[in-house]
Amino acid sequence: MKFPKFILLVAMTLLFSCSKTLTIEPENRTVPEGYYNSAQRIQQAVIGGYVDLRRALLTNYAWMMYGEARVGDLNVVVPYQEMVASQELMADNRYLAELSDWGYFYDVIRDANDILDIVAQADDEALSTYQGNLFKGEALALKSMAYFYLARIWGAIPSAEKNDFGKRLSSEEAVTQAALWAAEAKELVPWILTNDDGIESVALTAVRFNKTAVTSLLAQEQLWLGKGQDAYDLLSNAFTAGTADSLSGFGLSNGEDRRTDIPAAPLNGSVVRMSLDRLNAIYPTGDARRASMFNISTSENIATLIIKDASVLELLPQREINLLFAEAAWRSQRLEEAKEYLSSAATGATEDYAALTEDTFGAALLLERQRMLVGTGQRVFDLIRFGEVSSYIPGFTEDDVEKGAAYWPLSASSMKGNALSQNSFWSNP
Repeated sequence: MKFPKFILLVAMTLLFSCSKTLTIEPENRTVPEGYYNSAQRIQQAVIGGYVDLRRALLTNYAWMMYGEARVGDLNVVVPYQEMVASQELMADNRYLAELSDWGYFYDVIRDANDILDIVAQADDEALSTYQGNLFKGEALALKSMAYFYLARIWGAIPSAEKNDFGKRLSSEEAVTQAALWAAEAKELVPWILTNDDGIESVALTAVRFNKTAVTSLLAQEQLWLGKGQDAYDLLSNAFTAGTADSLSGFGLSNGEDRRTDIPAAPLNGSVVRMSLDRLNAIYPTGDARRASMFNISTSENIATLIIKDASVLELLPQREINLLFAEAAWRSQRLEEAKEYLSSAATGATEDYAALTEDTFGAALLLERQRMLVGTGQRVFDLIRFGEVSSYIPGFTEDDVEKGAAYWPLSASSMKGNALSQNSFWSNP
């Protein structure tokens, strides 16, 4: 799965020109006046946003450290994995320090705001209606996703918007704003993107924001905010029989980067694996997904993920749609419908979910999300949303979680120049 040649050239240019400085302060990235005078050049700025999002999530296997690696579902063969799994997140280790810094996410937000300004100021002749809507929608979606990650990883964060720059946002405030941007993006991006020749492109659609992906992102944000009815209405109106043939997931395009700490094949089995003990605990004998999702080596006592397309790291896969429907239905008091969606999502499971009750449904759904979304980095976020962090992360009590243990500690540079301070748990670890 590849970008057109000119996009690859742009991405490479950006990869070799971006600063390593991690800050929410705007950088002086001036370009010659009048540079963004064509769709191709404006698209360069858009691709830059995806490049920075990839860095935010792949540097030091960040998406995995924030997700499955932290709870020990997947092990990454790097020296700092053990410290992450044992919750030593403030240990004296440069990789942990980098993971505690949120600068790359703010790079994405800066990129998105720049794109919005560029599109707003573009001459009418520079962009077609399709291009203008697409680029604006992608910028809004990138910004929404960046804030959503920031809020789920660190909790309270500073705003990087012109109208309230530096203002402390609670996790709820940040996600509420992110959801507004996602809702706007949803109306702008297409189901399937077209290439420069006007031909629908499955390859482009898989690595850039499309309507399926933005709808899934918005549903996640609504569920994070406890708005089950809103999520249910959104999903029901968007994913219908008429749209079934247009659905597509979203992931980051993998490839070379000048930064050596960004893996070109992030889920490669030589680095990312699951122990057989963990596999057996999550997927019982008889679960058909053991063979369809994993290569299992009994001699090495490990299982590795089967990756159907190594050129893409999936973040918002199609297989999550039924899980989102199940959760939205359950949280809006539609238990019977929720069980049907969960059963559809859990094809291959050994359990019969028809007998679930209101009290038992949440645990079953959390388990299926663990099984179906392995490798997407969502595990800890799910535990936070379901209120189950202390149940699955050894050593954390409910009081620890109340003090902020579930969130990642802030680096010293992240707290510099704003009103934020380390939460009470990580202040006295």
